[in-house]
Amino acid sequence: MCEKSFTQRCSLESHLRKVHGQVHNYGYKERRSKMFVCEDCGYTSQQYDPYIAHLRLAHPFSPVLLKLNPPTTKLHAPSSLLVASSSNASSCSPACSSTSDDTGSVLNLSI
Repeated sequence: MCEKSFTQRCSLESHLRKVHGQVHNYGYKERRSKMFVCEDCGYTSQQYDPYIAHLRLAHPFSPVLLKLNPPTTKLHAPSSLLVASSSNASSCSPACSSTSDDTGSVLNLSI
């Protein structure tokens, strides 16, 4: 037999029939061991960790990897949400996260 692997049973059965002339009917819901297949180059592994290691090395921008580890983006608060400084604390709206203590100093509170 060849070393080809397939993610769907119908593809395997079709390949066996057309290429190797064999009819192999797996039983209903009969399971084989899980095979992880690289969609970019066809690399296969029966274990998840070597498969992911292959993707990181050979295909670092693979959609599979990006789906597992989405890139982090820095979020910046709009200037309208920035906390007022002590010089313009009087213009602060009620929704602002600044308040004064007993001494009149502006405190910055986290939401």
